[in-house]
Amino acid sequence: MKKIPLVFFVTSLVVVASVTASPTRTVGVNTGDWIKFWDIDVTWSSNDPNASKVLYGMDLEMYNQTEWMMAEITQVSGTNVTVQSIVHFKNGTEEISGGWVDVETGEGVNATSMVIGANLNEGDPIYTAGDYSNWFINETITRLYPDSTREANHINMTYAYNYTMPPDIDVDYFYSMNFYWDKATGIMVEDSFEVRNQTGEYLTAWLMDFKITESNVWVIPEFSTWLAWLAAVGTATIVMTLGKRKLLKLSRNRPAISK
Repeated sequence: MKKIPLVFFVTSLVVVASVTASPTRTVGVNTGDWIKFWDIDVTWSSNDPNASKVLYGMDLEMYNQTEWMMAEITQVSGTNVTVQSIVHFKNGTEEISGGWVDVETGEGVNATSMVIGANLNEGDPIYTAGDYSNWFINETITRLYPDSTREANHINMTYAYNYTMPPDIDVDYFYSMNFYWDKATGIMVEDSFEVRNQTGEYLTAWLMDFKITESNVWVIPEFSTWLAWLAAVGTATIVMTLGKRKLLKLSRNRPAISK
């Protein structure tokens, strides 16, 4: 089976933006943190008999056969994060691979863009070196994910152009990418890609969308684990107190037994 990357399809496209001072990068994930993607949507259509389902190194048919994908943090050292990735296919087979990324520089293997620095803000580059130092966060917005709403750092890159191929064939091309990282941890929680290529009478279009469905990275902020523990202890204390008061009241009201 041909190997495929987990989920983070990053090209060498560059975003032009104003240069700002880059903040100190901190790692927001811990060893043992994991995320899982069940919500995987892949569509492709074309009336071009020569169109390929392999685009930018991505085999769309293989992703269409993917049931879920998972990434687990296996080691954190300084600003380096090591990740194990699992791709589980609908036929029951799995592909396991490893990778790493430096959340400061963006240097890495098979994990670049998967994890960025924690608590970055609008206008910050996702990394400080290389092409990715020109990828700037567009906005921080609230997104709904399983069990929680989270602040997410969002980047959109959209390209559209047209030209004429000899002898007289019009070409219109559209390409858009969206990436979302959980702000507090820096881990990617959602991404999408859309491409439309109109070449003469032939139209090829494809869309891929991935969204987190499970994770142990966070708990519901409105009722976190320690609050649940406090609530349980408090409830038990109240029950015991009321029980004692009730027993005391019953004993006081009980008529004396003559000897």
